Amino acid sequence: MSWFDDKIHKVFFRVGENVHKFRLYFLLLSFAILTFSAFGFLWFTEQTTNDPQYVFSPANAPWRYERAVLTEHWPLDEEKFWPGKSYDLHGYVDVIASGRIHPDYGRPNILNIRYLDEVARINDYIIHNLTVPVDINGKHYDIAYTDLCMRYDWACYLNDHITMLMPKTRWGNFSGPFAELASDIINTQVNITYPIGWRGTEPIYFGALVGAPNLVDEEGHFDYASAIRLTYNTREGKVDQYGIEWRRKLSMWLTDKENPVSELLEFGVNHNMTLPEGLQDVADTLAPKFVGTCAILFTFSFLVSVVLRKHRTGQVMPDWVRSKPLVAAAGLMTPIMATVTSFGLILWCGFLYNAIVNVSPFLILCIGIDDLFIMCAEWHRTNPQHSPEKRIGKTLSEAAVAISITSLTDIATFAMGCYTTLPGVQMFCMYTCVQCFFCYVYQIIFLGPVLAYAAEMEQNGQHVLLIRKAVDPDKTESPVKLWLLSGSVNRQDQEARRRNSRKVAPVEKEGEKKSKFGEVVEKLEHTLEKHDDDPGHNSEETLVSKVFREIIGPFILQKSTQVCALLLYLVYISLAIGGCLNIKEGLDPKLLVRESFYLSKFYEIIDETFWREGLQMQVVVNNPPDLFTPETRKGFDEMMAEFENTQYTMHPNATMIWLRAYEHHLETEVHELNIEKPNSTVEWYTRCRDWLIVAGGRRLWQMDMVWANTTFEETPRITAFRFQLGLRNYRTPTDHTHSCKLMRSIADKYSMFNVTTFHEYYPFADQYLELTPSLFQNMISDLCTIFAVSWVMIPELICAVAIVLSIASINVGVLGFMSFWGVNLDSVSIITVIMCIGFSVDLSAHIAYAFSQSYGNSHARAVAALETLGWPVFLGASSTVLGILLLTLVDSYIVQIFFKTVFLVINFSILHGLIFLPIFLMKVVREVKEESPRDDQSVENEKPKIQIEMESQVAA
Repeated sequence: MSWFDDKIHKVFFRVGENVHKFRLYFLLLSFAILTFSAFGFLWFTEQTTNDPQYVFSPANAPWRYERAVLTEHWPLDEEKFWPGKSYDLHGYVDVIASGRIHPDYGRPNILNIRYLDEVARINDYIIHNLTVPVDINGKHYDIAYTDLCMRYDWACYLNDHITMLMPKTRWGNFSGPFAELASDIINTQVNITYPIGWRGTEPIYFGALVGAPNLVDEEGHFDYASAIRLTYNTREGKVDQYGIEWRRKLSMWLTDKENPVSELLEFGVNHNMTLPEGLQDVADTLAPKFVGTCAILFTFSFLVSVVLRKHRTGQVMPDWVRSKPLVAAAGLMTPIMATVTSFGLILWCGFLYNAIVNVSPFLILCIGIDDLFIMCAEWHRTNPQHSPEKRIGKTLSEAAVAISITSLTDIATFAMGCYTTLPGVQMFCMYTCVQCFFCYVYQIIFLGPVLAYAAEMEQNGQHVLLIRKAVDPDKTESPVKLWLLSGSVNRQDQEARRRNSRKVAPVEKEGEKKSKFGEVVEKLEHTLEKHDDDPGHNSEETLVSKVFREIIGPFILQKSTQVCALLLYLVYISLAIGGCLNIKEGLDPKLLVRESFYLSKFYEIIDETFWREGLQMQVVVNNPPDLFTPETRKGFDEMMAEFENTQYTMHPNATMIWLRAYEHHLETEVHELNIEKPNSTVEWYTRCRDWLIVAGGRRLWQMDMVWANTTFEETPRITAFRFQLGLRNYRTPTDHTHSCKLMRSIADKYSMFNVTTFHEYYPFADQYLELTPSLFQNMISDLCTIFAVSWVMIPELICAVAIVLSIASINVGVLGFMSFWGVNLDSVSIITVIMCIGFSVDLSAHIAYAFSQSYGNSHARAVAALETLGWPVFLGASSTVLGILLLTLVDSYIVQIFFKTVFLVINFSILHGLIFLPIFLMKVVREVKEESPRDDQSVENEKPKIQIEMESQVAA
């Protein structure tokens, strides 16, 4: 591909000349694109999605079908609502009340009458006194929960279990002739047991109402519990906006830390908008951190863009002609402009936005700064005797090609990520891919023209900040002017003076003192001076490039260093592989929000209580067997036994199923009324339908059965029914995943019944199931894409292979060490791993490209690669670490994952790019590459042999 390499250098050389020639028009074009794209933010609110199920679950996930089955058979009816039977309810508020933790005794007993009274007080206030204002037709109303609640038989669910948990003497003030009857009913018909209690023949599932009880007998009576669950369900439709306002007001009231509603209790609150609000809270926290990151990177870029020169007195001071702080500012503006342009265009095109993409600007900012350092490094390597037009052309012919390799691989990497099955990853990759594209475009049409203007200013000897002629340092002795106003105003005179200084050694005046920094520079000058007589070295190259050429490069490539590097790599890869084998999968919902956000308290309490035991799962039998016939009934009983005897399900006494209640009714009729059991299928189903009319749990059981007949004259037949299984050991993402797989496998085993299972955490479980396949798919496709781009853009095949191997090694290290740092494999970490591929491409590709462009034997080429791009690569990595440091202040798992993975990949990339990769290339590539200057740029490639002016451009 050497012909392509020559061709692309020529193309970018011409592009650079045109950028200089038409720099004003290119700048205007940049701002025109930015302004046009910014109008896309008008659709920001409309295109924002806050649905975590959409963002974190695959589009074709099985749970969507499973929920649709429930929706088909049991569509939401706001006038026939029963807690525990819901499966996709939006208008709910889930409240867990528990006593405040005592430092010595832990959670108090919520069943203590003092705490129960407090729970009852809070519940009464919520139901009757917590209102939202509404203005309708000019009239003002205060709407309470009883105006918004879902109902059954026109009655709201008011958390009656609070009263049932109190001593029976507190259940009501019964007196007169009904006192004895009421007492008899309370003592004989009501049974408070766990997990299922009874009010007459109506079951009450206390497993979902009482958290972590202490059972005192085999019947399930309990004397201790750590939490009580309260539910409030508001209607949707026309009153949905008022319901949303009421739910938010309830959440704010219960979680107010400045004015707590109770001194005894603490509350965990969750509703349908809580998780989206938590994600947005993370996004809002990132905004000021992004501003701080920009300030840090601007300061860093400004400092490293200042070129230092040695004055004839021996002092080292800034050269305000050759310094490029305005270019550094433009380099920082480039990724910001790319972000605004990309977000605007994507929103304008109708694609969705979610807060999960808000970490992408940090990535683009760091990539843009990295490209800035490459551009500046190549500028300082150009011949100062040439015209600004030729220098810009030469800069782009080298820098733009190097930037093109990394930008194209970044774009291709994120483009491949758009084809993953996880919508959150798709969304992030699409936004980042477009940002990478526009960052690359703006590097040419915005940063290039700014550099062209800076080149003209340098050519004219103008002060880079004051835009006027700089002070000649040889014509003033004022320290203020030397430090703030001086610069290389006359380059030709300086060349003549430097030639003369080679013939006459400077005599140090008696009593003249040098600064400490000047002494250090003089020592480095003496160390490197003998190498500066070699032809081909730019007289104005920076001190750091010479240090890399003469000190760091040879040291890294010494035999002893190579042996140490090999041992270090063996330790590194061994630990990485070990970590990969032990990495955990799954994104715990509680980690999606900040620790200070009120939802985290809900997850903390539910983890102590109901996640251990008590949750319910829906099981639908879409093709019921004949439950009367023993042959078909046997298969159904076997299925129930499998469902009820797993490590994730509670015992059969926790299963809410109408069938057992009906069969208990038949047994009661035999023993108490001497009514024989049904002797045919028709009679069995007919008596079942009749039982529903008189059964104490009729309201409950009717919600679980779908009858085919619509009149009593028809033969009764059940077309579908459902039941609820009690769950346990449902705490971690791994538990969610394994339980989901197990339940579905049991359902598939009994396909003749067409069984469907569903739980509210199934969307997360389906995400976990897609993680590993999605990760391998993205990594393999990304590595193939990177190899293809590198092979085309880099003239040597072995360099392209080395880039792919380096990236693969880096990503294995990132995945492995992620597990040691407590990071699970989830959709968020997959996003960051994809980002890591982009980062690792940048560092490895730059070094490999510089190696391919160097001449001589393999040792000389490796040294030249480090000399050319070692320092800008190091600066790019350093700026990235600086750019993400503020993220450590955000108490969010998502942000912490981003920081940890980027931190790992940057350090591993530096390790590979500056040590492992040069050594590998030096060992693998043995032939000597002869220099073959490009035909139309032979003049530009010639560098004058002149005295080295000691200077240090800390930037590149």
